Amino acid sequence: MPLRKPKKSEWRAYCDRLSKNLANIRSEPVTASLVVNHHRVAEWVPLLGITYEPKKELFEIMLQDLEHWIHRPETLYADEGPKGVAVVEIIDAAGVRHSLTISHPIKLPSMAKD
Repeated sequence: MPLRKPKKSEWRAYCDRLSKNLANIRSEPVTASLVVNHHRVAEWVPLLGITYEPKKELFEIMLQDLEHWIHRPETLYADEGPKGVAVVEIIDAAGVRHSLTISHPIKLPSMAKD
């Protein structure tokens, strides 16, 4: 899958599009696994959304029964293929990798490369 690295100024809009399209999927629940520096935090639980708050420098990943915060993120990568976004990885200021693997890739309306 092609790896995309959105600019920091695009993170909020990117997460908003991802979460909006996640909410529009009705056929099967989208589940996700979350790994933080090679330690599995959650495995195949319903994914509710992902947000970015630029003023707080904070990502929030919302899974069923779990909210995961990433403070002072430095980099966002997204694996985007023909079926949509399958993996989101965020690296924070301490170099910790937060990887979200999505069971059913989420198609974004503007998948064309910027």
